Amino acid sequence: MFRSESLSFSAMSASAFRRIETELSYPQFLGVPMGSTLNDSLVIRFIDGHGDWRPQTRWANRARRLWHQSLPPGPRRIPTNPLDGHILMTWERSTPRYDEMLHPVLERFERGHCVVFYGRPDVKLAAPLGTPTIGWSDAMSYGLGPWRAEYQRCRPEWHGRLSDLCRRFDLPDGSSEGLSLDLLLASQRVAGCLQFLKRNRPSVILTEYDRNYLWSCLVLAARTMQIPTVTLVHGVMERDPIGFTPVLADLILAWGELDRDKLVAAGEPAGKVVIGGCPRLTRDLPVTVAEGRARLGLDPLGPVVMFATSPELRCLPLVEMFCETVESMSSFAGVVRLHPSDRLETYKAITQRHPSVLFTRHSDATLDESLAAADVVVVRGSGVGSDALVKRRPVVVINSEETLSGHDWDLVERAGCPHARTSSELADVLGRLLCDETFRRQRATAAERYVAGFCAAFGEESAIRIADIVEQAAARPDA
Repeated sequence: MFRSESLSFSAMSASAFRRIETELSYPQFLGVPMGSTLNDSLVIRFIDGHGDWRPQTRWANRARRLWHQSLPPGPRRIPTNPLDGHILMTWERSTPRYDEMLHPVLERFERGHCVVFYGRPDVKLAAPLGTPTIGWSDAMSYGLGPWRAEYQRCRPEWHGRLSDLCRRFDLPDGSSEGLSLDLLLASQRVAGCLQFLKRNRPSVILTEYDRNYLWSCLVLAARTMQIPTVTLVHGVMERDPIGFTPVLADLILAWGELDRDKLVAAGEPAGKVVIGGCPRLTRDLPVTVAEGRARLGLDPLGPVVMFATSPELRCLPLVEMFCETVESMSSFAGVVRLHPSDRLETYKAITQRHPSVLFTRHSDATLDESLAAADVVVVRGSGVGSDALVKRRPVVVINSEETLSGHDWDLVERAGCPHARTSSELADVLGRLLCDETFRRQRATAAERYVAGFCAAFGEESAIRIADIVEQAAARPDA
């Protein structure tokens, strides 16, 4: 029997992650390696620890697969928007991070020459007025007979490979059923993308993330048709850029030299990695400290320490440690800013035990407003740490492990951020950052060296770089 508890990142190593992706890429479906469409499932379930391994979910996934196999979605309305020769930009959903990353780039393209391919309708409100758009559901039209025949050809071998992988890597009960359902749904998306691109041939595809559950299908379909593809980087990379590699697009636009080095070390050809900066990031905060604190209802004068959570379940005990530490230091106001995927209900018991600490959802204030309000930012595996350094806010990594990995390692070893393992260490370093000017200045100097390698261009400068690279890719002779 497989284990029923969820796996942590340490349980599923990068090599296991990539082996699962590689082995489920055969047999290819209509020439597409389907294992490369499973990135979101593998990260969320087996790395972030959000897999649902209840028996009823296992049986529900089995039933869902049979349902979708018997009654796949029928042909949709074929969009009339002409795409031939246009740039196709993907925009999966409207969130502050996606909106702030994609909007500046879209503004750099000639009006009407770029069509937005969205996953959720809220993107239509976020895109600049008059931007041509196509919805994912509207674009999915494919022949059911050919799809079913190809799926039936691939299904037996996928099933055998899944069973072997679950045994070999000791995956939890229900893993096979969940991944089997994911493969079926991805095969339908690939079939739809192939037909969509045959009807509409863009000059180039620009995606915010080439490995998510929708755009991986689009990019892999484009690869079979030799349509050039470029992917942005939507978030911070770990030392081993799991989740970002293998890169599916023809080009990936890294933020800076640090990420470029990580991608090349992971096996990506150097010529495939181009530095484009990050259009979402700027060095300055657009709001004052007073404005940020007013938005959160905080004392405009006293020191504020903010903990930005990550989506991993192992963050919960660290939030408790943070709250206990801040409450023991009566001069500080404590804020916990929840990751967009977090729910306040998850922290209900902690909020009841620590009523003096303010818990905020990401929608309660923008990240810039939250960073403006904070004197010190505390993180564990969160990209908010690098954002804070870019905005010249001191950062502390809270992590009970002696040997760090992932983005925490970057922040401590490269950016010189203090590492607190216990409540007493956290209290000590917070006191030093707020009261010891020499210590604070040393940390700021190290942070500036890190930021120089972390991101090579910001805001409009980055958007111009990215637009130029995309247009050059569209003009390739073989495009």
